[in-house]
Amino acid sequence: MLVDVTGTPDFTAKPKIELHVHLDCSLTRRALHRLGNPIGEADFARVYTAPERCSTLLAYLMAIEPSCAVLQTAGALRIAMEELMRALAGDGVIYAEIRFAPHTHQRQGLSLDEVMEAVTDGLTAGSNATGLHAGLILCALRDFAPAQNRPVIELAHRWQGRGVVGVDLAGDEATHAAAANRRIFDRAHDLGLPITVHAGEAAGPDSLSEVIELLRPARIGHGIRAIESEDILAEIKARNLHLEVCPSSNIQVGVFADYGDHPVDRLSRRGLSLSINTDARTVAPLTLSLEYRRLAKCFGWQTGEFLAHNLEAVRHAFLPEPDKADLSARLIEGWGAND
Repeated sequence: MLVDVTGTPDFTAKPKIELHVHLDCSLTRRALHRLGNPIGEADFARVYTAPERCSTLLAYLMAIEPSCAVLQTAGALRIAMEELMRALAGDGVIYAEIRFAPHTHQRQGLSLDEVMEAVTDGLTAGSNATGLHAGLILCALRDFAPAQNRPVIELAHRWQGRGVVGVDLAGDEATHAAAANRRIFDRAHDLGLPITVHAGEAAGPDSLSEVIELLRPARIGHGIRAIESEDILAEIKARNLHLEVCPSSNIQVGVFADYGDHPVDRLSRRGLSLSINTDARTVAPLTLSLEYRRLAKCFGWQTGEFLAHNLEAVRHAFLPEPDKADLSARLIEGWGAND
């Protein structure tokens, strides 16, 4: 079960980096209110969150549908992104990379570029309101045909430098191999797009081996089942791959039974580069501050661990080096008080 955080510090004011959070998993009540749906807290939880435990990753992914159904107009996308930026800033996040699959927001006729215009407008509005800097990662999807995913890669290239910082392959890895999209990601490499790939969550080390070899990512979303293979652990370290770890989300989708079973602490102690992330802030009701409290309570993490992994997140962020230097300095200053 998820760990009781009673008696743990409040990390809200501490500066944090979030590299793995999905827009369509993080629709806020405030966004719905602005869109004319003054939904109450209980109804919001009933409709827009997933069960505390899902039987499979696919069951969890199906819980995203109510949020995705809302995010089909330019206005909804703009407001949802702006409000997510406000929520991130309120959680102490100082840099975020927010991902979404633009081709899932076209049910009411938006073109891919219109989707991007709406999302980047919301990103700019949120940044202006909060001072938070964020980049966008566009997701190709395992359960979509390569012909449907190729335009996403081309879209990312067109919008690179206008909000987009990289691309991803997401979806149900247990039933859809990554190999089908190898040429799509070869194209991403040719275009100079940074790549992260979901793997090693719903499927084990073979899935990680496949994406490392065929898609050649710089980062891996989740990747926690690397703990099952010494060879994969060695490969990840040798290639300097960064793991975007989302502990509570992994437990919610049933990969591990209890928080104490999660390998994040073991991976950390093995010296792997990793960051702590929410994955979702609505479908899995969560903040980074709450995730940090769970890590502190369950594994005894303190300032040293949290600062180290935030610095690793900056080191592997899809950002220019001068921006990384500034973020690192802010992290060191913010975590300097050992309280």
